[in-house]
Amino acid sequence: MRQSALLEFVSSAFATEAGEDDHTNPGVFGKALAEWLAEQLRARGLGIGEVIAEDFGWCIPVESTPHRLYVACASGEEGPHHWRVFAFAEGGLVARLFGKDQSTRSVALLFAALKEVLQRTPHVRGLREEEAP
Repeated sequence: MRQSALLEFVSSAFATEAGEDDHTNPGVFGKALAEWLAEQLRARGLGIGEVIAEDFGWCIPVESTPHRLYVACASGEEGPHHWRVFAFAEGGLVARLFGKDQSTRSVALLFAALKEVLQRTPHVRGLREEEAP
């Protein structure tokens, strides 16, 4: 798996729903954020699938071949209006074996689009970037 840096920010614009974390780990939210980001990325011309729940948060599938590309969204540990997002790619084993892996480039381009969307959004405050673990 290839992963971008983590973008962390504060925003009260993304409400959480009762029981939303039944689909993720307890206390992990981000469905409204993921749905909003999916809209923003669609508006930029990216092929975006339906938002899906994972144990670590909510994922936005992004059309890409030969690897699978996603945006992950989750609430931060600091409080109810703290959020984290990052891009990641899975798959593409054959491309990696033959030295034609484009997942690093795909993740970087998606990360740049995410960062720009968040930077241009008035209700996003304190945007900061943290290197991937």
